[in-house]
Amino acid sequence: MADSKKKKHYIDNKKFEETIFNYLENPSEYEDELITQLDSLITSILISFKFKVDFDDAKQECFVLSLKVLKNFTREKGSAFNYFTTVIVNNLKLIYTKNKKYQEKIQQYKDKKIKSFLEETE
Repeated sequence: MADSKKKKHYIDNKKFEETIFNYLENPSEYEDELITQLDSLITSILISFKFKVDFDDAKQECFVLSLKVLKNFTREKGSAFNYFTTVIVNNLKLIYTKNKKYQEKIQQYKDKKIKSFLEETE
């Protein structure tokens, strides 16, 4: 009974790996398929992990990074799903940390300006 109710995954790793290697050999023919699969993976990760980042900006940055490291993927590094999930999640952590530090610096600047303004008006 459990076999008849197999869980359907949003990424078929075997197909994903085939698409990657086919894309590396013939980018124009497999570009749409690769983009569709990466879009599904990146969107699912963004939704699942609930990173507090701008969704569209983070998605674009993850696409760029994924395409950049595509040529580095080999089966010896593990499954494509695991490899790209790790790359994407680490990139999202970096984006989140950068945004958080930026917001903290903005807040410090605002606090400093408010404090100096209050001191001047006294």
